[in-house]
Parts: sequence; C-alpha cells; structure tokens
Amino acid sequence: MDTHFAKEARTKLLTIKHLQLIVGSMLGDGYLTKTTRGYAFRVNHGISQKDYVDWKYKLLVGFVNSAPRQSGRTYYFRTITHPMFSELHDQFYTDRIKVIPKKLLEAQLNPFVLAVWIMDDGSRDGKQLRINTQCFSYEEQVFLQNVLRAKLGLVTTLNQDKKQLRLRVSAISMDKLRKMVIPYIIPSMLYKLIP
Repeated sequence: MDTHFAKEARTKLLTIKHLQLIVGSMLGDGYLTKTTRGYAFRVNHGISQKDYVDWKYKLLVGFVNSAPRQSGRTYYFRTITHPMFSELHDQFYTDRIKVIPKKLLEAQLNPFVLAVWIMDDGSRDGKQLRINTQCFSYEEQVFLQNVLRAKLGLVTTLNQDKKQLRLRVSAISMDKLRKMVIPYIIPSMLYKLIP
C-alpha cells in the first residue's frame, strides 16, 4: 500500500546533490531495486559502515519512508519508488548487468561523486588507492580512466585482481586526490585515504 509520504516524495525532484550521491553510489555498491511501481535506490553496507549508511540516509531522508535498520551483519535502507530512479535504472543497467552510463558520468563526475565512489568501493594500498571496478568491462574501465584524467586530472592504471581488473590511482595523483575529496569524506572513512 502506498503511503501519503511516498506519494508526496514521488512528486519532489531530486537535487543535483541527490543525483550525484546516487551516481557515486552506483559506481560502487549501490543498486536500483525493482518494486511494484518502478525502481527504488537501495543502500546496503556492512554494520561496520553504519556511520556511512546514516550519512547517506540523512542526505536522502526526504525520499526514505523508514530509517536504516540492521539485518544480520548488514545495515541498510531503501528509498521510495521514484520516476528518476527508473530513468537511472535504464542508464545503469543492460540486461540486469550494471554498466557505466558514459554521458551521465561525463556530466556528473566531480570531487563529491568521486568521494562517494571511494567511500563505497575504495581501499588504500600502500601509497596508492584501489577502486574495486571488477564488475565493469575492460572498455568501461578504460573509459573510467579517461574520464578521471580529463575531468579531474587523475592518473590511474588498471591493476590485475585474480582474473579481473580494477582501477588504481597512481601515487603521483594521490596528493591531488586527497585535496579534492577529503572535504567530502566522512570521518569514519578517512582511513581509506590517510595512512
């Protein structure tokens, strides 16, 4: 049954900040889930990342019917169904496989989007940063390298992870990366960037 809150929320437009949070999350662990009315955005992280889930929830609270909750070792919430999420689903998925929406990323990639992506899927590796992009094709990862260089001036390489590839931000770009994204990184996630 549709709640009054959900009906109202569906009439609201997502702000650029909302969109960028979702784009950064979709590059990482976020996903758009099918509902009876279309698609909703779901945030699902381990309980150790509770602060991060709560931070996303606070940013999206106008589109969320109920507060985050724990299930086993995970902590999650889901938005209401919204027409914008259906549009984003069409851009981020092909035959149920997550893909890179090139035009959207070229338009939206900025330090905030990158910070969310790093908080979702980044991990410090010595003096470098790995971003777990293994679910994307080689061509998509080359596109990600190119767009990171063109829009943000970041040098990356592709790093072998078993039979898959993932992005690695080169040591020469790490100072630039830190200055760019640290203003947006929540305190509990700083360990991904600061030794």
